[in-house]
Amino acid sequence: MSLMRAAHSIKVLASDMEDKVLGRKKSPEDDFAVFHTLVGPKITMDGRINFSDGLRIDGHVVGDVQVERGAVGSIAIGPGGEVRGNVTAHRILIAGTVIGNVCALEMVHLLATARVTGDISYARISICPGAVVNGALSELTKTGEAAEGPGKLIRLADKTHENANAPGSVG
Repeated sequence: MSLMRAAHSIKVLASDMEDKVLGRKKSPEDDFAVFHTLVGPKITMDGRINFSDGLRIDGHVVGDVQVERGAVGSIAIGPGGEVRGNVTAHRILIAGTVIGNVCALEMVHLLATARVTGDISYARISICPGAVVNGALSELTKTGEAAEGPGKLIRLADKTHENANAPGSVG
C-alpha cells in the first residue's frame, strides 16, 4: 500500500470514528469516498472503460463504463463530468451528466446537479431535489433483473407532465 493511500485510509477511519463519537449520520456520498482512478476535467476518452475498484469521472467519456465481472466497484460522475454511454456498477453517484442507461446493482444516488437521459435500473435509489431524469426507473429484482408489471416502471417524463398540470404548480 502506498504512503498516500495509507494516509487516506487513516483519514477516512478517523473521520468515521469522529462521526460515531459525535453522533453524526453518514451521508450517501460517504459510500463513494475512495477512487483509485480519475478521469480529470480536461480529459476526453473515447471507448469502453472497464474498472474493478473506484472510478471518478470529472471529464468526458464517450462509450460504456462498466465494472469488471466479479468485481465490486463504485463510480462517481462529478458535476462537470459527462458520460455518453451506458453506466453499470454496484454503486453509482451522479452529479454530472449521463446520456445512456444506468444500472446500479446496489445503489444509485443522484445529486441535485445530476442530469440523466436514459433509463435507470437500481436495487436502491436516492434522488436529491433538482436532479433531472428523462427516462424510466425500474427496480432490480434479487436476481439482478429489472422487475416487471404495473407500478414497477415509472416514466418520469409522464410524471413531470402530470405534476405540471396539478393545481398550484408553476409552468
